[in-house]
Amino acid sequence: MRCLFCKEDSSSAKSIEHIIPESLGNKTLTLPRGYVCDKCNNYLAREVEKPFLEREDMRLLRFQEDIPSKKNKFPLLEGNWDGIPVEVKKEIHNGEVIPSIGMPPELLVKILLHPQEHYQMTVPAYTDVLLPPQGSITSRFIGKIALEALAHKLSSLDDSLDQLIDDKQFDPIRNHVRRGSPRAWPCHIRRIYSHRKSWIDSDGETYQIIHESDFLMPGITKYDGQNPVQAELYFIVALWGMEFAINLGGPCIEGYQAWLKEHDNASPLYFGKNDPKSMKP
Repeated sequence: MRCLFCKEDSSSAKSIEHIIPESLGNKTLTLPRGYVCDKCNNYLAREVEKPFLEREDMRLLRFQEDIPSKKNKFPLLEGNWDGIPVEVKKEIHNGEVIPSIGMPPELLVKILLHPQEHYQMTVPAYTDVLLPPQGSITSRFIGKIALEALAHKLSSLDDSLDQLIDDKQFDPIRNHVRRGSPRAWPCHIRRIYSHRKSWIDSDGETYQIIHESDFLMPGITKYDGQNPVQAELYFIVALWGMEFAINLGGPCIEGYQAWLKEHDNASPLYFGKNDPKSMKP
């Protein structure tokens, strides 16, 4: 067995690969052991996933939505209590998420000396307008998810992993994710529904959609004379209502923009279905 990213032998791999990190709420969408070697697994967690998850907007989202890390840790936020900086924490006790405040000594003394006074604490909040920007931190993160999602989609076919590894058209996106080269790889980023949006299932129970994804192949983007040399294959993923689109065929996004224009900006995830943009959050 060979690794999807470095193409080296991965038959001794001990770790399964979470296609979307657990720190964004994914518990079930994984690749079997051996699809990603332990060396690449560790590298991707450290150099690709962590920079994205440690962005301030992602920290706020994870804190606000009670999404712990793999080690059951929550991001630490900096708040303000009556002009004094405080640390706002969350911990899991007996299966429940419990918030707490780390107070500096001067604040504790102030409260003890003036217990009847009213104090105001402010904490930064995550809102729907906060979207990750373009850049290699975002594109490497989404590219990693895209390659692994493609491997997952093809996993029921014999020899699909070897074919995906040997297919040279995916080497550029593979190198971008694993080595950061080329450095620039555009994504299309927008919000298609609120991170607080709830749906109702057939039993009348409400639920949230943490992640959903699909592939789109609208056409050919580049030609060598009359012969196509680069096919478009877009991966579309929504994470807490943020939709990302990346082209696995090359560092261009124009084909997706053209598709959106032709289809009245509908999301491929919902094209021909109920469009969540028409639903109230």
